[in-house]
Amino acid sequence: MSRRDDIIAAAIRLTERSNPGEATLSVRAVAREAGVGASTLRHYFPTQADLHEEIARSVMDVSIKDFAITDSALDPGQRLFECCAQLLPNHEHRDLQLETWLTIHLNALGPERREVPARLLDHAHDVTYDCLRRWLDILASEGHLDPAEVGPASIALFTMLDGLALHSIITPDRITIDVTHEQLRWMIDRILHR
Repeated sequence: MSRRDDIIAAAIRLTERSNPGEATLSVRAVAREAGVGASTLRHYFPTQADLHEEIARSVMDVSIKDFAITDSALDPGQRLFECCAQLLPNHEHRDLQLETWLTIHLNALGPERREVPARLLDHAHDVTYDCLRRWLDILASEGHLDPAEVGPASIALFTMLDGLALHSIITPDRITIDVTHEQLRWMIDRILHR
């Protein structure tokens, strides 16, 4: 692992040990955790924003799991459901989820658009879409859907999950976890023509 990777791993460890929304990712704290000096950290990440952006990208890149999507002995709908369901809010930290969603979108798309949040939002969308497409490609290779439908189905799943996530955060009394799961199963059944 490179020194740069060590620094990112140290920052992620600090984040994981913190309560949601309370991560302390100061240059000194991250440098101490990584066992490097602040000047070494600054060599790789000249600003705190650079460090935070790279941490966010790294977390996004590894946070979505493939679970058992490649296990063809299991039901394809259940495999896809398990993978997609992780993209929905769990309501355990609903207020933080709503605040995070609103802040990211306001900073990325609002009147005072900021470049870092815009890049992170684009990256999050790319990672999510790539995972959906990869999962559907696997199922198509097993004959569970037409390979020509993978692209449109990926977009349909992406937009549905995004909408369900937002509305389950905004109106959790109406769009409950059970409702999001029912809708996700409904969409998967349509995609797999069941």
